[in-house]
Amino acid sequence: MHRKASGFTLIELMLTLGVAAILAMIGAPALGSLLARTREASAEARVAGTLRHARTAAVMDNTRIIVCPSADGRHCRAGYDWQHGWIVAPDADHDGQPDAGRQVIAALPAMPRGSRIITSSGRRHIIFHPDGNSAGSNARFTICHARDRDGKSVVVSNSGRVRVAAPDPARLHRCLAGIP
Repeated sequence: MHRKASGFTLIELMLTLGVAAILAMIGAPALGSLLARTREASAEARVAGTLRHARTAAVMDNTRIIVCPSADGRHCRAGYDWQHGWIVAPDADHDGQPDAGRQVIAALPAMPRGSRIITSSGRRHIIFHPDGNSAGSNARFTICHARDRDGKSVVVSNSGRVRVAAPDPARLHRCLAGIP
């Protein structure tokens, strides 16, 4: 009695691997584009989420909270460019810096290469008061991405409400011009 051997022949295996390789080559660019769009959307969500968290912290802790650009994760720095990172911290003494002896609530890392965040003129940092408002003019964060030459805006109203919106064309152009 002879039993017939089961399995794949070498030719069948090579054909299957060839078809799989062709499908992978077709799908790889689409996957790369999907990953880039996901990274870009997460940048906008990270900014909006940080601002919402800061507002909640101000109300819950009944204290003044500052959100500002920071390269070292401990001190606010001057400027409108937030791409090197930012922090959320208590600022009860109103000096525009995190309170000494108190822990920073959140320190966010730099934006990925090819992305940038700038704020509207006159709003170098955002202050949330214990009632949740953010006094001053509306603050607009423009987040731009060199890959798509596009971006979004995150707007903080005087009442402290945070929303994502379409970018202002002039601010988007200024943001994109600063990407190395």
